[in-house]
Amino acid sequence: MPTNRPRPDPVIPDHEVLRKIGGGAYGEVWLARGVTGALRAVKVVWREDFEDERSFEREFEGILKFEPMSRDHPGLVNILHVGRSTDGVSFYYYVMELGDDVLTGRDINPIEYEARTLRSDVKRVPGKRLDTEFCIDVGVRLAESLRHLHDNGLAHRDVKPANVIFVGGKAKLADIGLVATRGQRTFVGTEGFVPPEGPGSAQADVYSLGKVLYEIASGKDRMDFPELPDDMPPKPERKRWLALNQIICDICEPQLSKRRVSTAGDLADALRRLQEGKRRKRRRPVGAFFATVLTAAALVFGTWEAFKGSPWMSFSNQFANLLPEVGGGTPPPTGGGEVKKPPARALIKVNSRPEGAVVIDSSGEILGTTPTDLISSHVGEQVSFRLEKEGFAPASLQAEVPESASEEPLLLEAELKIFSPPQPNEPWVDHLGQRYGPVGEGHQSRRPVGQEEWERYRAAKERPADVAEFVEVEEDGIKRKVVVTSEGEAQAFCWWLAETGIQAGFLTVNHQGRQLMDVTFSNTGLSERARKENFRPFRCRVEPIPFAKIVLTTEPAGAEVFLKAADSAFNSSIGLTNGPLTSDPLRPAGYELLVLLEGYKPLSRKVTLKSNETLELHLKLQLNNSVVMEKPWENGLGMKFVPLGADLMASIWETRVKDYDAFVRARNLPNPSTDFQQGPDHPVVFVSREDAESFCAWLTEVERKQERLTQVHEYRLPTDYEWSLMADLKEPIELSPARRDTLRAKVFMWGAAWPPGVGGVKVGNLADATASIILRAERVIPGYNDGFEKTAPVGSFQPNALGIYDLCGNVHEWVSDNYSPTSPSAVLRGGGWNTYQPQNLYIGARNTQPKEFRDSIYGFRVVLAKVPPIPETSPAENGTTTDG
Repeated sequence: MPTNRPRPDPVIPDHEVLRKIGGGAYGEVWLARGVTGALRAVKVVWREDFEDERSFEREFEGILKFEPMSRDHPGLVNILHVGRSTDGVSFYYYVMELGDDVLTGRDINPIEYEARTLRSDVKRVPGKRLDTEFCIDVGVRLAESLRHLHDNGLAHRDVKPANVIFVGGKAKLADIGLVATRGQRTFVGTEGFVPPEGPGSAQADVYSLGKVLYEIASGKDRMDFPELPDDMPPKPERKRWLALNQIICDICEPQLSKRRVSTAGDLADALRRLQEGKRRKRRRPVGAFFATVLTAAALVFGTWEAFKGSPWMSFSNQFANLLPEVGGGTPPPTGGGEVKKPPARALIKVNSRPEGAVVIDSSGEILGTTPTDLISSHVGEQVSFRLEKEGFAPASLQAEVPESASEEPLLLEAELKIFSPPQPNEPWVDHLGQRYGPVGEGHQSRRPVGQEEWERYRAAKERPADVAEFVEVEEDGIKRKVVVTSEGEAQAFCWWLAETGIQAGFLTVNHQGRQLMDVTFSNTGLSERARKENFRPFRCRVEPIPFAKIVLTTEPAGAEVFLKAADSAFNSSIGLTNGPLTSDPLRPAGYELLVLLEGYKPLSRKVTLKSNETLELHLKLQLNNSVVMEKPWENGLGMKFVPLGADLMASIWETRVKDYDAFVRARNLPNPSTDFQQGPDHPVVFVSREDAESFCAWLTEVERKQERLTQVHEYRLPTDYEWSLMADLKEPIELSPARRDTLRAKVFMWGAAWPPGVGGVKVGNLADATASIILRAERVIPGYNDGFEKTAPVGSFQPNALGIYDLCGNVHEWVSDNYSPTSPSAVLRGGGWNTYQPQNLYIGARNTQPKEFRDSIYGFRVVLAKVPPIPETSPAENGTTTDG
């Protein structure tokens, strides 16, 4: 982790280091002068700021990959040189072009220099939006730079205003220290700019850029999205601003599946078209497009033939006369030059259910109430209306005026949803018709719950009739029946009241309901049972939930924290303890915390949160022998693993006979039958994919109990794509194994030469001269001898660069995929001791068999993966009030 100890000024070859001008969690930025006298920015990344060597080297590898491509795009800060400290271990650095000064641009005074960033531009006009054209230009440049990054397999992971600098007045994407291979799930980024699904992907970068555009185009903080700016643009600018805002909304939709803009290329194209004054392209299936065109052409021709000269033509002419004239009726000029045709005039009508909503246009002008009179517009115009009605949630209507609106008015309608929550110090009526008065910070029903309200509750919750009784009381001279029941049943009614009130729009998720029993009540009409069980009338109180929160630190830092409410499974992670971790607002109740950190014993702590409490906890974790991803590791069976990234490790060997024997003995299963002798270190054979999957599930269960694994680690078979990663084969992740099979190159694990074994080199356990004892002569590789008739002990041959053995030969290895989405056949990779044909030994070759099939040539290898637990929706998330 970053250190606070003072450090000496870094020594950068061929540069005079002047002063530090910036810094963050993983690096410092220095102003330096090169041997030519040019001023440069130098980013210095210290080894001691990282917990392990691998993480430090991974970041260094990322900047090495980025350095040459940084100069290929005008939207990226140019990296001019990358190097290491003179001792080779203390830090690495990279020299960059220097950005403009915040005040003087390219006229830079080294003593007073402060970089101009998008963040500094925003801070100069706090709360104010920046010019729309400027925002569009910045968006185009940054989207294009992200497209360039993503096309080269990298992701930025921390797109935000502070990381956008200006060079020569043009925006460029900076802080390249966080660039990494796309898909790395190491958590980086800045709150509010990171999408709900997490950072590290190309789509996450696009989401972050959307939030950047929101901040500069609205003047709002990204946490306020999607609120509109306090000062809407003036009319000449408003149409383009609305179009830009629509693009931003399409990028920053919280639900991943609903985002209409998800790639940097799509965003760049949309912004470029907006910049050029063109309409935005709409996605539409090609087949549907041509079908629509042909149908429309036929309809137009048929309709014209049928209706020309009919009353419809007369109506159309009258409709056109209703529209206001454009351009003052000036006749078009004659002579040379093309005349630009003005946009066709159109009419719009706005309505709502229920009627009577005030309609406000994008400029803030009130146009009337629904249903409105006809509103003048133009074809192609982006229109936006806000509808407001007391007791209902505001609604928005947005549309691009179609060409059809030039023939008949465009009708825009909205169904208003009730929104009538209690207001402070004001009387209130709930969705059951009960009246309330303000009491303190909440509201209390003016009279006890009656029979009518109770019967609605009892029917909805299917409660027995005998849990309550009804007695007649007189209120203000009027007799009515009220319910008497137990305290617990009364509280259940109030929970139901709050739950259904939220659904009906009369309460918010931040409200709760609770009962107020009338302990002084006395009535001769009560039954003996009601008296014995202390049945009483009750009133309802609704009030804001007095939320609490937890502030947690751990020793060491970096642990992942999970939270569950009483009687529920653990929910999704609430974050990492990289510094104090603050939970979301929580209802006062009992909770259990689960704290996980690789290499440390899982820690569980039960807490009870009180109303409005901030509970501060500091938890110390204990070391154990559990797995630490990204470091080589040996499990309880002696199986060895090497990392393939932050969240995946691969067994260096195929699963051995002795590994599988522990499984069959524990489960009292028969040993796999073999027709030849094998030792404990030979790969297990005669196992199906289903057998292999059962082994993985058993081993996961055992090692979780032993605390070698946490609940977010599991053993499983590799996917087809992951197996290719083990073999250092780059294949498209989005394709099926069948589609990848068509792309396989004619290359082997040992290179391009055939047959293998040139110079007597043994490349793996294949169908060789030794195996000719049991295989026909034409089914062995001529001239190759690996010394093993059938299987060989794992690790008998040289590993690949990742330290993984036997990816070529020995046994065919099951992976978790089926061959294609339409095929039930499972996939095996790598060939076996019986493989002799070159096409079956290419790295990308696939074998297929039913998943239940067993043979003496089929075995498996396992991976250890880190996976998040399945999220569970809790009352705090979905707004229900089952805990009061």
